[in-house]
Amino acid sequence: MQISGLPTLLEQHWQGRDLVLRLRLDPELPWFRGHFPGAPLLPGVVQVHWAMHYGRQLPGLAGSFAGMNQLKFQRPLRPGQECELHLCWQADKGQLLFSYRLGDEHASSGRVRLCP
Repeated sequence: MQISGLPTLLEQHWQGRDLVLRLRLDPELPWFRGHFPGAPLLPGVVQVHWAMHYGRQLPGLAGSFAGMNQLKFQRPLRPGQECELHLCWQADKGQLLFSYRLGDEHASSGRVRLCP
């Protein structure tokens, strides 16, 4: 079942400390409308939101959003694509690392800081 505003979760598994999710970016997701006409792509703020949403499955991840840094958007995520979202919780630093990948290529990555 797809929750409104979220991609279709095709698969998830652990890869060492990372939680890896394979996602389908359904063309009918509301985030693609108007961003941008004729060349839609997934907004960066949505990518961070999804990382936080799915990151809540990581053991020990708790707290509220406190900021983000080292954001890199290298390749656009477009409607209909499948991508992987890699998540790693660094409890000692209070940060969630995320990385979106299209095959072997990095699409985007960043660090979300959380406060208790």
